[in-house]
Amino acid sequence: MSVPQPIRSDFTAGFQIKFILAMVLGALLSTLAIYFYLDHGLGANYFDALATLSTVEAALTSSLVITFCLQLFLIFILTIGLTLFVSHKIAGPVFRYEDSLAKILEGDLRTDVRTRDGDQLKSMINSMNLWQNSLRNIYTQANLLERELLSQVSRADSSTAHETSELLESVEKMSRILASESDAMGRGHE
Repeated sequence: MSVPQPIRSDFTAGFQIKFILAMVLGALLSTLAIYFYLDHGLGANYFDALATLSTVEAALTSSLVITFCLQLFLIFILTIGLTLFVSHKIAGPVFRYEDSLAKILEGDLRTDVRTRDGDQLKSMINSMNLWQNSLRNIYTQANLLERELLSQVSRADSSTAHETSELLESVEKMSRILASESDAMGRGHE
């Protein structure tokens, strides 16, 4: 049985492709900048060509430094942009997930965690919502059985064997329901 990944592989691949394209774009822009900055005709004669080559040689070091700084700046901006994008796609669902777990621990089972299209932890959050619904069902059934037991106890006369057997049947029924729900929850996490 395969284990579901919290972050989908298509998202990871897409992120890597975007990052690689950003790097290629930065390299292409810096290469074009060097090309156009250093694109001088050699001239009509030998002395003009020598003067042009000497000018290009003098400008080459500064051009490379400027290009390196341009690449570094573009990589920095793109890295910040991609980091903000990824953190928004992952941190938002994690925050909602933690908030909902805190509410569940406080005993509030009324709200489900909502996900947006493209949230990377959607499968995990959907599993948590299923678990929460299962807990709601267990508590609902336990409350119904408790009310049934209380009504039977209030009607029961302690000397009547028939009513005592009904009470025992209700308790056994409640135990079976709780055991079956507990088993179903255990199987759901395997």
